[in-house]
Amino acid sequence: SFEVSMVDKEIHAVDSEHKKNQPDTQRRLWHLLRSRANPLNPVHQFSTGDLDTLKTEPESHGKSLVEALRTFHKENYCANRMHLVIVSNYSIQEQLAMAHKHFDAVPKATAESCPPRPEYTQFPLYSKELGNIGRSFMVHSQGSPELWVTFPMPALKKEYKKLGEAYVWNVLSHYGPGSLKALLLKEDLSPHYSFYAENTVAGSVVFLTFSLTEKGLANTDTVLSYFFAYMSAVKSAGVNKELLHSIQSLRQVMFDYQEEKSSEYDAVSTLAGSLGSVAPEDVLTGGVLIDQPDEGLIKVVLDHLVPSNMNMALVTPKFDEAQGTSHEPYYDFNYSETAIDPTLISKLEGATGFGLAPPPVLSYVPTKLDLISESAGEDGPERLVQEPRTEGWWLGRGGVKLPKAIVNVKVGFPRSMLENIEDSVLAAMHARVVHSLLEQPADALQMCGLSFSVSSQNDGFGVTFSGFDEHMAKLMEMVLPRVKTPGPDSADAFEQARRQLLLDLADTTKLQPYQHAMEAFEVVTIKGRFARAELLEAAKDTSKVNPEAYQKFLTQVFDQAQVKVLVTGNIDRARSKELTGTIATFLGIQADAGSNSSGANLIEEVHLTVVKPEEPIEIRIPNPIPGDPNSATLVTYQFGVPTIADRLHLAMLGEIMDRPVFEALRTERQLGYVVFGYVAPHSSIVEVRVLVQGFREGPDVVESLVEDVVKNLTSRIEGLSATELAGRRHTLRTQLEKAPVTLGQVAGQYWGQLWNNEHCFKKKAMQLAVLDAADKNPETASAAPLLEAWKRAVQGEGGHRRKVVVKLFGAGGGSVAPAPAATNSSAPAITLIDSNSVQARLKGAEYWPHEFLCE
Repeated sequence: SFEVSMVDKEIHAVDSEHKKNQPDTQRRLWHLLRSRANPLNPVHQFSTGDLDTLKTEPESHGKSLVEALRTFHKENYCANRMHLVIVSNYSIQEQLAMAHKHFDAVPKATAESCPPRPEYTQFPLYSKELGNIGRSFMVHSQGSPELWVTFPMPALKKEYKKLGEAYVWNVLSHYGPGSLKALLLKEDLSPHYSFYAENTVAGSVVFLTFSLTEKGLANTDTVLSYFFAYMSAVKSAGVNKELLHSIQSLRQVMFDYQEEKSSEYDAVSTLAGSLGSVAPEDVLTGGVLIDQPDEGLIKVVLDHLVPSNMNMALVTPKFDEAQGTSHEPYYDFNYSETAIDPTLISKLEGATGFGLAPPPVLSYVPTKLDLISESAGEDGPERLVQEPRTEGWWLGRGGVKLPKAIVNVKVGFPRSMLENIEDSVLAAMHARVVHSLLEQPADALQMCGLSFSVSSQNDGFGVTFSGFDEHMAKLMEMVLPRVKTPGPDSADAFEQARRQLLLDLADTTKLQPYQHAMEAFEVVTIKGRFARAELLEAAKDTSKVNPEAYQKFLTQVFDQAQVKVLVTGNIDRARSKELTGTIATFLGIQADAGSNSSGANLIEEVHLTVVKPEEPIEIRIPNPIPGDPNSATLVTYQFGVPTIADRLHLAMLGEIMDRPVFEALRTERQLGYVVFGYVAPHSSIVEVRVLVQGFREGPDVVESLVEDVVKNLTSRIEGLSATELAGRRHTLRTQLEKAPVTLGQVAGQYWGQLWNNEHCFKKKAMQLAVLDAADKNPETASAAPLLEAWKRAVQGEGGHRRKVVVKLFGAGGGSVAPAPAATNSSAPAITLIDSNSVQARLKGAEYWPHEFLCE
């Protein structure tokens, strides 16, 4: 049954979700471009729903959503459309018995009572006859400019065995000589672009999105000319049979040696989703393998990537939305729409040359797929190298039997790196510069199942290599020297990275309001963090952020760096030890050096520390997204540094509080779509947190409601029965005993510990021992330990609560100025989120020690 009260609550939940999504540029463009589709095809419709479309407008015409839901359910939830997937450790016979027991009651259906799911490909999405092709849109954005281009295709959904678009994806992904990517980057027009095909029962459309530089924004015609010239070169060369075969071979290897899904839920949801699109015998391979290579279909796809078959949209901060000639009602924004200039189309149709050429055959498809047998064992990683500035750790194959590996590298910063905002900006830019410089040289390897990433943390650079191990050393040889010394050719890449960083920092719409609240929380509570606005201003200052300062910064980092390496997967002990030395050499770390090149002692490793407030801290700030009505409230209660037993109790508390918080604040109070109650680590401590984002109540009211829920949870925890506690311990035990199924999970068990120098490798065994003791001892099996941990967090020891609240106010959501009754703290609220203001406000504050209690 569809109860009226529950349907009404769900309508408001959908409305809250839509309000959350309204400022998002990606969603706006996706909806706008689809809204121009054929009116006979459902793609053109508003696909999310809101309060007006689901309730106000229908009810004004005497319609009921409840009745509509009942009708829809009756007509569509029937046996012929039903797919069942079971992933279990039971036998096939037992699984079949379970299926019969639970699903035999579903009424049998006929073709008349349960017809096949309708398809709409007979109604073309876009065409010249419909007048919805060849259209150009202009849309305002607060962030980075983008050029969107769409091409309607013949229906491709049923061609999953041929995968004609896979050849095109390879063409567009190529970044070697003669590639579109290389030319756009060289000409400083677009740092990157993305593409995908939307294949549904309604039809197929290819989407391309070009991220634009300032030069690219001023020369969008040139970007399009390069794209169509590249397509022309590919079509003129014809389908490369050898390349197609290598793509087919790579997909086969990737399929044969794929990792397990990270959870059973992911596995069943993926398989069940596929059953509606492919034949049962193809459920594992459909859309992955190229079983029937079809040069003709590839040509058809390429032939549709032409200027006369496109719509385009320019997203730019320079477009004045007030000057928009049209209004999009569901996402509430103005835009302009015109026909694409026929002169431009003619120009693009003739685009050729520019040194563009089709990609070569894939040259690094893995062929050496033998597995090693060595593993470090159940006691955690084995230390292979221990030198003054280099540590090497090894896990071996473990339970993941694949010819793949992950190599994690940390380059630890000197302490001074955290104290200088310009250095923080340079560190953030370094990852971008390295990726820019290496995307082309490493392309051939990355196209064949290998990848690398470079990231900047507050206490070091992280470098990760993953994929098939056969050619991994070659990828390291390319990447690591550039991590240390980008080289004399890096000046252009540096300036491109700086400009892109400016765009990203200025674009507040890329984050949800609650994510902005989390940023403010980190700036206030973590020593050495800088606010987004500060980083933006620092990045603008080219007297301090420039190639010379960048080189000096890197010299300082690597002159004193300490390196940690963890090798996981199909690389044996001897090879791992050798790799560690090679990595240190590439990074300029001398094996026997205990001091830097100037003779100074090495600077100790830096660890992030969290403020330990003597009284509650309240942060009150406006939502930085222009016009966004959503507010966000984050209420955190510090538990402190936990023991092994504390971690178990807090994990159980996180599970206990999840549903009650959601039901009380979202389902009952309808405060917003984003509502979470959870327990989270924060550097060395653990916190109880409640997070709410919505527009129905201001943060001051939300905080009081959160406090009510927390009080109710105290009573609930106190009244937990022995049976429920035993069930929760069993669930936790099951989670702890579950073996990691991916290399990322295997490495993830230990890499965080190694990064933070914690080395509590037997943590899982110790946690299981605590559970064993609880199962045997009635006193420890009671709710008392949970209640004690809960009260320590939310009430504080001796009633001294260590509470931090972030209140981010949406447009029209209330005053940022503190209300006297809104806070339990006698100290003034923090309203300026920059490092200097925060340091002044927290002058003399105590910080939690960085320690891990492995006991």
